[in-house]
Amino acid sequence: MLIAVQNIVKRIFIVSLIGILASPAIANVDRRTMLQRQMFQDAEYALKLGHMKKYRGLEKRLRDYPLHSYLKYGEIKRNLSSTNYKSIHRFLQEQPGTPLATRLQYSWLKSLARKRQWKTLIDNFYYTTDRGLQCDFARALLMQKQPKRAYAVLEGLWMTGKSLPKRCDYPISRWHKSGGLSQELVWERIRLAMQARRSRMALYLSKYLPKEERYWVRMWAKVRRDPNYVMDVYSRFQGKDSQPLRWVLTDGLSRMARKDAPSAAQLWYEWREEFQFNKTEKERLERRLTLALVKDDPLTANTWLKQLQLDATDKRVHEFYILNAMQDQDWEIALDWMDRLNPEEKHSDRWRYWRARSLEAVGRLDEARSVYLLNADNRNYYGFLSADRAGMQYKFDHRPINSSARDLSNIEKMPAIERARELYALKRVVDARREWNHALQHLDKPQLLVAAQLAHEWSWHDRAIITFAQAKYWDDLEKRFPLAHQDLVVNHARKKSINPAWAFAIIRQESAFTLDAKSHAGALGLMQLLPRTAREMARSLRIRFRRNDLLNANTNVRLGINYLKHVKDKFKGNSVLATAAYNAGGYRVKTWLPKDKILPADIWVESVPFRETKDYLKRVLTYTVIYEQRLGKRPTPLLERMLPIPGTATVVSKNTATDNNGV
Repeated sequence: MLIAVQNIVKRIFIVSLIGILASPAIANVDRRTMLQRQMFQDAEYALKLGHMKKYRGLEKRLRDYPLHSYLKYGEIKRNLSSTNYKSIHRFLQEQPGTPLATRLQYSWLKSLARKRQWKTLIDNFYYTTDRGLQCDFARALLMQKQPKRAYAVLEGLWMTGKSLPKRCDYPISRWHKSGGLSQELVWERIRLAMQARRSRMALYLSKYLPKEERYWVRMWAKVRRDPNYVMDVYSRFQGKDSQPLRWVLTDGLSRMARKDAPSAAQLWYEWREEFQFNKTEKERLERRLTLALVKDDPLTANTWLKQLQLDATDKRVHEFYILNAMQDQDWEIALDWMDRLNPEEKHSDRWRYWRARSLEAVGRLDEARSVYLLNADNRNYYGFLSADRAGMQYKFDHRPINSSARDLSNIEKMPAIERARELYALKRVVDARREWNHALQHLDKPQLLVAAQLAHEWSWHDRAIITFAQAKYWDDLEKRFPLAHQDLVVNHARKKSINPAWAFAIIRQESAFTLDAKSHAGALGLMQLLPRTAREMARSLRIRFRRNDLLNANTNVRLGINYLKHVKDKFKGNSVLATAAYNAGGYRVKTWLPKDKILPADIWVESVPFRETKDYLKRVLTYTVIYEQRLGKRPTPLLERMLPIPGTATVVSKNTATDNNGV
């Protein structure tokens, strides 16, 4: 048995050493640091196994190692329930504000709550976003006969449209029985729940209302399911004004407007003077009606806007009219609506481009060129399009940051940066990011730029990109648009006849080169693939696939580029549509295609109804240009890359799971 354990430890040592040697953050470290890194891992392993004699010997030799505090944290955390409080306080005082201190304090407070040590919990409580722990704090205050403080905590927690943890039930029940949870507060949370599309939660909350008021919540939930039911509600309670009724009516009309704006407008015209709607209710509903009417049928919207005396100065109303005119390529009307934009909007890159585009279309070529030239020097989507239309070369204005060795050394010696470096070298990337982000809180702009360069030198590209963004410095293109995994990307892209710059642009937008990136939807890795999409791509390539394979750069890039090829083929080589499909899914993109006409691609991009996808397209198109330049290629003009968008009859493809869900 002892021999088996020794063999396991030996294998762990070899694997760990290989991992350390492969890490770019330690390419030039000395032998002593290499040994400390290995001893640190040995110490953690000894602590985990409970081999305290060996652990103590290693811990003593590591007291000047940047990650020594992680050993002390592990030691305290291992026996948290029995650790002397003085040891915890000492650690918190020695590591003020650090990620480890925050984690230890959080774990300790949870432990105190489990053991119902209420006074100690109150004495050591700190603000946390953990709602369950806040409810534990409220309960502790109640147990220590401090109800006013407890109810103040609960009132702050109460105002949310989301569910609260089970641990909140007891203190909320006490609050309700005391009379502190007023009907006004209950209704306000029900309203928030409805706004958050949580009708079931609203129905649950109705138990705190008097029985005679609960039916309003049931009717409201029914209107949420079927907005047309609002007409039945009105018929039933005509002339019987009340606040819950007004909430049900305005919410029902707002939801009805999404599918039938003219009918919702007609009902509002008939009802708005019959009930005592307050100013906020009127303004919120009328704004939604205005936007829905313009979006539904811009040609007839004016009639309703005048009849209801609705405000047509909202910038989103202007935008709908402009986009509708551009889709019809009625440039005179587009210009007319652009003239109504406020001065700040008029001078934005976006509307300057579209003004020039409209002027060019109506034959006012000199005016158009002069406006294009105002944009043409800008390194962004509208700048590149303007340069294309003005016949100008793109301006990249690369201004690299070159920090001195002294400045780099000063930043590298900061304790949090040292810890981040060591954790990154040991491939403890989540902890490394926490330490890095903690360090950035204390840096000014010049120091942030030095830190960004340091991260780049460590090949920690996502931290370099994010740190440059935090410093609001955009001109070091080499470091903001790295060529990480270049051989991998270029080789797989060429095998699939995919432009490597496009693949790099997708990676840059999807993950900023974060190898372990994970989205809320479950997409993983460099190219942010959903496991089911990756599985289909793996099947098409006849390779084995497991979910965690997406955290491997080679597998992720290979499957991601294969998916790029898939969506590009689906849309007959149109890279704009393929890019949109990569983000939003092929099925959704097909619903956005023009029905019976061909649209210029710039107009179609501007008309995409999902803001996320619209912004995604603009960034990827821009980044593709930058990556062509980074790869030493002459950038393809955006206008040449952006092929016309065909109508739905032209783009026909079989629906598959990958078509429907994006990546």
